[in-house]
Amino acid sequence: MKIRVRFDSQVRRLAACKEVSLEVDEAATLEQVIQRIAFEGTEPLRAALLDDEQCLRTSILVFLNNDLVTKDRPFVLHDGAELTLTTLISGG
Repeated sequence: MKIRVRFDSQVRRLAACKEVSLEVDEAATLEQVIQRIAFEGTEPLRAALLDDEQCLRTSILVFLNNDLVTKDRPFVLHDGAELTLTTLISGG
């Protein structure tokens, strides 16, 4: 199936593009998709997305079709899904 991955904020600068389209397996997990993006992208993007255990950093937010993805909410990809990766925003 084909999905679209959009990059916002600092992630966009590190990815050096606004979005990518990926062909993924029907059973693909969020972790698999994130790792694929990280390892097919630039080294700075990989470092920003993944920690030392190759898990998604807590500073990265993932949205699936505009809904925040959390550990307690089921994650189901479908053909045409749109993932958005962005960083936490802080201010003062």
